[in-house]
Amino acid sequence: MNPFLGIAIVLLALGALIFGVKRLQAGSIDPELARKLVHMGMGVVCLSFPWLFAEPWPVWILACLAAVSLAALRFVPVLRRDLGGVLHGVQRNSFGEVYFPLGVAAVFTLAHGHTILFVIPVALLTFADAAGALVGKRWGRLKYPTLEGQKSVEGSAAVGVVGCLCSAVPLVLTGHDVRAAVLIGMVMGLFGLILEAVSWRGSDNAFLPLAAFAQINVYLHASLGSLLARLAVLTALTFIAMIWRRGQVVDDGARLGAALAMYFFWAIGGWTWLVAPVVLLASYARLMPIHPHEVPRHDLIAVICVSSAGLVWCVAEAFSPAPHWRWLFTLGMATHQAVIATVRYSQGRPRWTRSRWLMAGVTQALLTQGLAFWVMDRGRTVNGAGLAAGAVCLAVATAVFALCEPKLQMPDDLNARWWKQGATAMVASTAALFVMNL
Repeated sequence: MNPFLGIAIVLLALGALIFGVKRLQAGSIDPELARKLVHMGMGVVCLSFPWLFAEPWPVWILACLAAVSLAALRFVPVLRRDLGGVLHGVQRNSFGEVYFPLGVAAVFTLAHGHTILFVIPVALLTFADAAGALVGKRWGRLKYPTLEGQKSVEGSAAVGVVGCLCSAVPLVLTGHDVRAAVLIGMVMGLFGLILEAVSWRGSDNAFLPLAAFAQINVYLHASLGSLLARLAVLTALTFIAMIWRRGQVVDDGARLGAALAMYFFWAIGGWTWLVAPVVLLASYARLMPIHPHEVPRHDLIAVICVSSAGLVWCVAEAFSPAPHWRWLFTLGMATHQAVIATVRYSQGRPRWTRSRWLMAGVTQALLTQGLAFWVMDRGRTVNGAGLAAGAVCLAVATAVFALCEPKLQMPDDLNARWWKQGATAMVASTAALFVMNL
């Protein structure tokens, strides 16, 4: 089909969807129902993309138009008053409607014409989240706390069940082994359930399609035993995250988020991708000074920021497997360790100078992470010069962070510092990638 004709068809369909739901609202349908009707309608339209477009550029044009239009419905007073009530009748500080089209476009690009790799992530994004919201609102009785408030066990269960069906049914219909399809569906359903439970400000609309794509890309080539092991590991990590209370360093959402991240690293890259985060956790517990005063409990934002650089390189590994992604992943985790250790030394050794805190933090991260990586890798991925270049990137990034942070022991805004730390790790690992390509 001509791509411009396809774009016109999609725009007409989306316009009809918005105006149709607006007319339904005149009949006083529930605002949450109206919001989810738009969500599902957009998803159904997007599911047609593999049959409308052969290249990614028309999808990106549509995604940008949709993101700008949906943002305008939120921020332009006239549009918000006339049409914005379709999406914003529910008072919620969320940008999920903007993330939605961008996530779809990213997956379409990554799928490279492989229909099943596009359909399953978009189906999960379209139906699982909507099912959770509608079931939770209608039948939700058992509540649990999240970063954004409360969600219901019933709604989360609906996300899991519908997510399982959204993954298994397309696989069965396209001729895949039924046993493998069921196992993949169960894994994806549980993964989607946890991700939706810990999502923040609609972030699942961006994370879910990319994470689903990365996993499906691996699972399609996995054996039944491997799929069963993945289901068992994800179930076990979820159970441990829910019952672990020792130290109370992180809250429930952060524990679930950490379990999800650890599972994702392992599912995509294998056990070697768990070495760096395990070294970070062990160093935090055993090698860093204890804060002499009470430390605030960390929430999901801390986990998102610490995992952010690792998630980028893990998705890169899923899309285009290569040994150097694991090195960049390790460098990102090592940078987090250096920053955290520097902060902990500033808290536990207040008489030291800032440069001494920095030297202690960087040295600890380089020794523990560098030794662990070298023992595991044995020079297959990077040589001594590569390790040295990575160490320089880590040290410089950590030094900039430590020297530019006025209140190293305890900032006025802890969440803002977590975002700065995440950016520092991403800069350090990206700089190492640039050096490797010289």
